Amino acid sequence: MEETLGMAKKSTCFVLLSVLFLLLPFPSVRADRWRVLDAALSMLEEGNPFLTRYNEDTGAGIEARFSLGCPYFWGGRDVKKIPEPAFPAQSSEYYSTEKRYLYGLDCVGFTRWVMAEAGFAPHDTISNLLNRGLYKEYANYPASKATGKERMTKLRVGDLLAIQHPSGGFHIAMYIGSLFDFGYTVKTLPEELSPYLYYPLLIHCTGSGEYRERYRRYIAERFPDTEESGEAAVLPPYGGVIVTILDVPPSEAPYRAEDIDGQPVPCFILEGYCLQITDLAREKQTRWIRWEQKP
Repeated sequence: MEETLGMAKKSTCFVLLSVLFLLLPFPSVRADRWRVLDAALSMLEEGNPFLTRYNEDTGAGIEARFSLGCPYFWGGRDVKKIPEPAFPAQSSEYYSTEKRYLYGLDCVGFTRWVMAEAGFAPHDTISNLLNRGLYKEYANYPASKATGKERMTKLRVGDLLAIQHPSGGFHIAMYIGSLFDFGYTVKTLPEELSPYLYYPLLIHCTGSGEYRERYRRYIAERFPDTEESGEAAVLPPYGGVIVTILDVPPSEAPYRAEDIDGQPVPCFILEGYCLQITDLAREKQTRWIRWEQKP
């Protein structure tokens, strides 16, 4: 009888302890933070859904360094000069040494700055990154042999994608994860975007009609009298830091945004954000690099 009562008491205590254990507050599960993401996403504009969700998922509290996002500037390397007017040191398709533009970063300036913030040495030129005889120890060969969600399994946040266009020009972008990594699910995505939940996302400083119009309004408010005062007019940037999705067939995008030339760009609308597609099918050359060189 005493043994039975003892067992009953132990059982009651176990139940009470179990209930108490269930009522104790548990720390919320947080997604992993990456130093490269802390830096890269800070160059997006205020309210950008990827910056917002990264903060919500990780508790990072990263703020946009520039309310309108980091603008593009040909040859731009110095973050401290953003976004003051400047003359580019060299001319290009969209930039003239005789005209003033808002200072920003170009594609190389952006990725080098991000890598430096994460504790790595500045990466080499894009042409050298594409040179098959160089950086064999950094080349991510499996990522080049896959597409879509299969490619994503071969990538790590911070991997660089070096590109040579058919025109001979170069570009560089950085892998930042997938829509799933930013807290999206099939149910929370637009129906047309849900099949690409696990497709790679890139962040890069590149052409963007939205940036151009955004900063055109900014310039009109901040520098309204430049021409009248005898100063050279300040021209809007070619683009800025944006997030795009990789490997999605352009024909699957239900919307079209305009680039700076007024040409249609396939995109999805995600929480008000124009998520453009990066299509590698027509590129002359690409190479994935996992840059791990320390200063």
